Amino acid sequence: MRIAVKREPSEPRRVVDEIESMCLEHGLGQDIIFKFQLSMDELLTNVISYGFEGVEADPIITVDIRVDDAEVTVVIRDNGRPFDPLEDAEAPDLSLDAEHRPIGGLGIHLTKAFIDSLAYERVDGFNCLTLTQPLAAAETDEPPEEPPDEH
Repeated sequence: MRIAVKREPSEPRRVVDEIESMCLEHGLGQDIIFKFQLSMDELLTNVISYGFEGVEADPIITVDIRVDDAEVTVVIRDNGRPFDPLEDAEAPDLSLDAEHRPIGGLGIHLTKAFIDSLAYERVDGFNCLTLTQPLAAAETDEPPEEPPDEH
């Protein structure tokens, strides 16, 4: 499924809702859905808010989502200024409490923690960020079942 994203502040919420609907249709658990909701909201907000500063081209932002038997893959593409969030985003100073921490950087930090595989490339004038989450990873997030008491 491909979602065209407008450069409007309300768009991340709409996209997150569409991804949630698709994941539910495929029977995915709330753990995977939550990880993608948070990640997509943060990443799209950054693209919409900062990705087109100084860019004269009409903004093009798309989100492609694919669910198969093994994994969920989401690709965010935009023709904004080149920016590799995996390398270019400053790491947040987590030693500071929230009120003293500068704004920014936490979204990609959380995405790196939540999503199994992230990859960035610049292709034909587009930033392409791919997020991949194996479905089996969701099963391992659950604590193991206690063996039955045999006594």
